[in-house]
Amino acid sequence: MIIAICDDDANDLDLLMGFCLRYNAKLPVRRYSSAKALLDATDKDKPNIIFMDIEMEPPNGFDAAVKLCSQENPPVIIFTTQTLNYAVRGYGLALRYLPKPISFEMFAPVLKLALERTLPEKVCVCGERGTEVLTISEIVYFEVFQHDVCFHLHNCPDVRLRCTFSSVLKQLSGYTFSQVHKSYCVNLRYVARVDQDQVFLTNGDAIPVGRSYSKSFREDLKNYLKG
Repeated sequence: MIIAICDDDANDLDLLMGFCLRYNAKLPVRRYSSAKALLDATDKDKPNIIFMDIEMEPPNGFDAAVKLCSQENPPVIIFTTQTLNYAVRGYGLALRYLPKPISFEMFAPVLKLALERTLPEKVCVCGERGTEVLTISEIVYFEVFQHDVCFHLHNCPDVRLRCTFSSVLKQLSGYTFSQVHKSYCVNLRYVARVDQDQVFLTNGDAIPVGRSYSKSFREDLKNYLKG
């Protein structure tokens, strides 16, 4: 995992470098003062995520992004810019646009999203009969099933483990999950529709929403949809 910052303004380079370190001091970050320097470096040190200024000496950030995205396994690109003149041309090319001046509150959720796109996070769930490594983004929902916890996965067979529901809730706290019932917890990214006492998921399953969980679940869903 490598993050690159490309900007011809030294102050903006320092600012974004500081934001990366503030977000996670262990992230490897490279800095480049021109798009040409970035393109030259990608031959041997290809970044996974690039914060790219657009208004630079030729090649500008947009032209460099077009070239990078034509390669195999292209990076996730976030444009940093003082103008949105390129927004229409850049649709489908950049993950997000960050208008300058950039604050950490603007920067952090965009970096989080970029990391989710490049590194599918996994979790090790330990049970009495063994341990399963699950990709978090593939968990549609999980439920208590007799004395097991059953994980319903996207386009994969279900996984059952002999463990406690409370331990899994604790392990997945902070991700995009919300408990909707004493026996069910759903991944908010798979919610398709909600009515008074049920949540319908994109795989077609309907999950009951307990009365004591309804308010917190709807608040979680609202916050998730806001980004």
